[in-house]
Amino acid sequence: MKSFFALLLLSVSLIAETPDRGVVRIHGGMKQLLEARGLGFIVEKEGFVLTNYDNLVEKASERLFDHFEVSSGSKRYAAEIIGVEPTINLGILKLQTDETFTPVISAVKREPAPGAALLAVSLENTALKLIEGQVTALNTKQCYQHSLAATMFRAKLTIPAESTGGPVFYSDSGEVAAIYTGFKPAAEPGHAENTAETHLLPINLCFNIYDSLKTKRSLKSPWTGFAVRPLNDTEKRFFPTAKKHHGGIAIEEIWENSPAQKMGIREGDILVQFSYNRILSVADFQKWLYMYGVGHPVKLYILRNGQEYLVADYVIEERPEWAKPK
Repeated sequence: MKSFFALLLLSVSLIAETPDRGVVRIHGGMKQLLEARGLGFIVEKEGFVLTNYDNLVEKASERLFDHFEVSSGSKRYAAEIIGVEPTINLGILKLQTDETFTPVISAVKREPAPGAALLAVSLENTALKLIEGQVTALNTKQCYQHSLAATMFRAKLTIPAESTGGPVFYSDSGEVAAIYTGFKPAAEPGHAENTAETHLLPINLCFNIYDSLKTKRSLKSPWTGFAVRPLNDTEKRFFPTAKKHHGGIAIEEIWENSPAQKMGIREGDILVQFSYNRILSVADFQKWLYMYGVGHPVKLYILRNGQEYLVADYVIEERPEWAKPK
């Protein structure tokens, strides 16, 4: 099975010492010069691996590595990149084998709560350890289009850089709560980051787009130029509409000089349909944005002021460098 970038080789050592055998180690490089790249974890028994985009690219050039190896004891596997999301630092790989693996169990329907006990997998000097911690602050947004920091929850944990791409488990259930991407928000005047806290990407956000990335085999970040949020109580009263829409999501922020601004979309508008797909949640929007992907024409159906319907035609663009979220 070949992808746009052809078959890659991945180096992953299955780690028996951790609570779940689905945790993996990744090594890769150019022209077979391999180096340790961090961690990942198997999320499907067929050998699909969730990791960081940064673990798969050469930082200086932003080119995907062309050589990886996969090892489990004496075994080696070929693998290929299935999809990546550079904006939130996510990557999916597939081990090229007929073997069946033991995947982690992800808590896609569980929301983190302050004080919840966590266990992070830490790679230190080639040995794996478990680090205890707890949730300290929740994410305030579901949409990462404008702010990555607001989309992540924070935890009292100090995870070494070598462990990027690794899972963070709930202590009580052993389910994956988040992935550690190594994200640190840009410094802002008057705000000092708590160095004892770590930002974690919620696993449910990853799985909002996982199937779309896997199906579309996307290698680019699509964007519309706006961020979204769930409807408030006032906006919910607009539904059902005369056209039998039963919900939507509100447009929260619009980037200057963005596609959304050029389409005339305004803050407070409600997105009710994305081409043929009714939108009832932020997850719905994220799913279909990636399922269509960069270069695909779509129609955005907008409800304005609870009464007026607008339709905007848009060919999905790739997020430009200047529009990366903070």
